[in-house]
Amino acid sequence: MTILSIKNLVKRFGGLVAVNGVNYDFPKGSISAVIGPNGAGKTTFFNMITGIYTPDEGEIVLDGKSIVNVKPDKITEKGICRTFQNIRLFGSMTVLENVMVGMHIQLKAGVVGILLNLPNIRHEEELAIQEAYRLLEYVGLESLLNEQASSLPYGAQRRLEIARALAAKPKVLLLDEPAAGMNPRETVELTELIKRIQQELDITIIL
Repeated sequence: MTILSIKNLVKRFGGLVAVNGVNYDFPKGSISAVIGPNGAGKTTFFNMITGIYTPDEGEIVLDGKSIVNVKPDKITEKGICRTFQNIRLFGSMTVLENVMVGMHIQLKAGVVGILLNLPNIRHEEELAIQEAYRLLEYVGLESLLNEQASSLPYGAQRRLEIARALAAKPKVLLLDEPAAGMNPRETVELTELIKRIQQELDITIIL
């Protein structure tokens, strides 16, 4: 069963064709790798899937519905999340707070509700914190939940970024160069984590 379908996808920047007629059907629950040298257009490809760029030609279909021209936050709501080649964490926030940020699309409480500190809002926040604890345990960072994100070793920062993406409950997870800059031990640990996510959480992973 196909969860994400790419049809004749093209992206140009002036006279440069960054992505040229890509076609691929990503099977549900699979791990797929987009392979190519630096500058081959992989990040541009990911940026189109997540709504950062709009394709010049072609279609991107998630669960049978086109997501071309859909805003990035709405694409996240529909079930596509990503990490970036260059880690993008909130460095001054704690590990726990970074994961909580990833949950915002799952929470019914708005800013006003949080400020008013209503009982049902407090309950929702407590449940969100419990889920954040669970995700941090899943990626092996539960002992560091109160540490500042910027203080973590590189490999731990990468795992935190993945935990934050998982907090949005994705169907499809895009990992852009996830092992870049890692040492061999960190790479092995990350590989095992990615396999677990695919097998245990039934998330389609695109590398």
